Amino acid sequence: MYEYRCIHCNHLFSLLRPYSSRDEQVICPHCQSDQVRRLVSSFASNTNSSSSGSSCGSGGFFR
Repeated sequence: MYEYRCIHCNHLFSLLRPYSSRDEQVICPHCQSDQVRRLVSSFASNTNSSSSGSSCGSGGFFR
């Protein structure tokens, strides 16, 4: 999943693309401009974990 912002209209959007096509041209779905910038994005994953007090690498939310 990659996030993009259109430089022309400032529209923020996400695309699910394989890593192998990360550098291919992207078109803004709002204005059809090809002037888009890929953003650094993060994601969160909520998992059921039986361990308590874990630190890095748990895949769960920070409390």
